[in-house]
Amino acid sequence: MNEIILNIISVVVTAVILPLISYAGARLITWLNAKIKDENTKQQLTVATDIVMNAVRSVFQTYVETLKKNGTFDKESQKVALIKAKDDALAQMSGEIKYYITKNYGDLETWITTQIESTINILKNK
Repeated sequence: MNEIILNIISVVVTAVILPLISYAGARLITWLNAKIKDENTKQQLTVATDIVMNAVRSVFQTYVETLKKNGTFDKESQKVALIKAKDDALAQMSGEIKYYITKNYGDLETWITTQIESTINILKNK
């Protein structure tokens, strides 16, 4: 009788519980990988946005402010400031960040330009 019960338990464990444990383990790994990707995504975007904001602030402080004080900040100066901020941001971005932006948002230059203009708008309206 004990041998029959042990055989039944062995079959149940082998047929039901082990596959459930394997399935639960696979689901856990999938969930953890999703969390890691989300955290990585969040980190990449945060770093990229910080880089753009710092580039805009730097160009404003070193270039735009001086021209505004002298009354010589015109449309051409705005274009130069945009190029300076864009170049500064691109120089600071790692290949991984550039790849992430291109993969998820398309053209890197367009994304940076949009972020620069958005940052300028935010800083103007503070």
